[in-house]
Amino acid sequence: MLKRDFIMIQIEELAKIVLQIIMNRNTNAARHTPELIQTVYSSLKLDRPTLMTVPPEELIRRLDSDDNGGLLRLEIAVKTLIEESYLYLDKEQAMLQKAKVLLEYIQTHDKTFSLERVNMLDELERRIQ
Repeated sequence: MLKRDFIMIQIEELAKIVLQIIMNRNTNAARHTPELIQTVYSSLKLDRPTLMTVPPEELIRRLDSDDNGGLLRLEIAVKTLIEESYLYLDKEQAMLQKAKVLLEYIQTHDKTFSLERVNMLDELERRIQ
């Protein structure tokens, strides 16, 4: 039970950072966004190149940390990747494609249905086209 609580606290804290990144984008306060993105990646012990090249199964394995929170952590990483795509317009399409693949993987392998994920996938489809 304690392990599950720790996972939820960690995910909640990372989600707050992702929300701040989104708020920065929506308020044009993007100067802090790169450091917030780096904070999320550092907390997850990931970086964009790894996220872009490593298959979903391996990412889950790396993110599980003996507590089976890999899918939740991967979802935070995907949201971060989507937000980072706004900063690197030359890499935007590749980042969005990878985010879509990862979200589809999460949606398929998670035991819970997420309307938020469905909406993110729809938004990714719009941005990719």
